[in-house]
Amino acid sequence: MNKLLLLCALLAACNKKKEEAPPPAPTPTPTEAPKAVEKPKTPEAPAVDPKVLARGEYVAKAGGCVVCHTAMGPQGPDLGNAFAGGLEMPDPIGTWRTPNITQDKANGIGSWTDDQILTAIREGVRPDGSGIYAIMPWTNYAALSDEDGKALVAFLRTLKPNPKQVEKNKDLKMMKGPGPKPMMDALVAMRADAKSADPVKHGGYMAEVMLCNHCHWTPGKDMQPAGPDKMFSGGLDMSIPMLGTGKLYARNITSDPETGIGKYTEDQIFAVIKTMTKPDGKMIQGPMLFLQTNWSGLEDKDLHDVAAFIKKLPPVKNKVAASTFKPNPPPGAPGAAPDKKDDKPAAPDKKDDKKAVKKAG
Repeated sequence: MNKLLLLCALLAACNKKKEEAPPPAPTPTPTEAPKAVEKPKTPEAPAVDPKVLARGEYVAKAGGCVVCHTAMGPQGPDLGNAFAGGLEMPDPIGTWRTPNITQDKANGIGSWTDDQILTAIREGVRPDGSGIYAIMPWTNYAALSDEDGKALVAFLRTLKPNPKQVEKNKDLKMMKGPGPKPMMDALVAMRADAKSADPVKHGGYMAEVMLCNHCHWTPGKDMQPAGPDKMFSGGLDMSIPMLGTGKLYARNITSDPETGIGKYTEDQIFAVIKTMTKPDGKMIQGPMLFLQTNWSGLEDKDLHDVAAFIKKLPPVKNKVAASTFKPNPPPGAPGAAPDKKDDKPAAPDKKDDKKAVKKAG
């Protein structure tokens, strides 16, 4: 009996140990292969508002960017390399040439930031801190409003890279950027007139962007303006061999009736700007003529405002010398310079040479 009880106790103890034993560990599942880590995508530049680009192109037309930054070839402007620079001009200040402003990173401005481009345009300072000669009209473009300046930069960003190399300007007899603070402050103050409802104020802003006083000023000593009142009184002489011979003098466009254009009506001034034809029917000559394609596409209201501004310029007596400029005849016309390809004499026929030798012998 005791043995039976002992056996029952042992069986009970064994069952209890089985119940208390921990459950078997779950069978491990195969480890999943790690997912490939994707490289972060470079965010795409936000699309520029088409209206901003259109305004930038408009400002570029008004400022004549393509006219200066395109080289002159034997048949006229080298439009196949527009904006790639290389226009070279002899001038009393020295021979200057325009740089490449396409998006090429090595020879253009493709590596510059937007702010650096705008600083160069409005302040005449490059990214490396060096000054830009004032033949680049930053002395006018300092008046560009922030909105117009940024739109212009956006337009320049659309120019295809062109690797054309242009020799740098050096030893020109004129100032480099940045300009004197009083002058720059006055130009910055004009930015508020970009959207002025006053035709004369808005016209003054547009005239600054269109570089009217970049040519029509009176030189004093060291090729500096003779005074602040002489910025539209003309007299600057220009030699433009690729366009013609002789001297061309910028006209006095102040309201002086005898030496300026005081006898012009506002509508006549508008017509001159729009068509490059003077009231007497004669065409404007020189660099201004190349602006016709651009300026004729500007809004009439803007050009009327420019005319209103010029009509209000105080009269300045300055009799400008008569120009002796004579435009070159069109390529191919009688008297035109021969094509460079035809400059070399034709190679003599070898057969004729042998005949000549025999005859001489």
